[in-house]
Amino acid sequence: MEEQGFKNEFDDIDNISFHIVMYDETRPVATCRVYEDIVKNEYILGRLSVVKEYRGMSLGAKMIGEAERIVKEEGGTSIRLHAQCRVTPFYGQQGYKEYGVIEDDEGCPHIWMKKQL
Repeated sequence: MEEQGFKNEFDDIDNISFHIVMYDETRPVATCRVYEDIVKNEYILGRLSVVKEYRGMSLGAKMIGEAERIVKEEGGTSIRLHAQCRVTPFYGQQGYKEYGVIEDDEGCPHIWMKKQL
């Protein structure tokens, strides 16, 4: 939140999400949240973040893998996410496909991406 300057990091969706946190000993080093969009019958992954000095260690991919495992366990068949355009190649490597148009989110271009599980 501080690194990228987003203001609306905490919201009511936190209350209906499951949160995944990865630790190095007692230090949290990666996190994400996932929640169900009941109307569209799919899950949404968001707030994926890895501490700067832990990047490049595949922790983001591991977080996504764990989120996908949990969604499958809950009976979900797809996950979508609102990706910052600069990181769409990372999500593409995880099997996510872009759809829709680029949108502005707090001054940062984003696009929706989706993966069938």
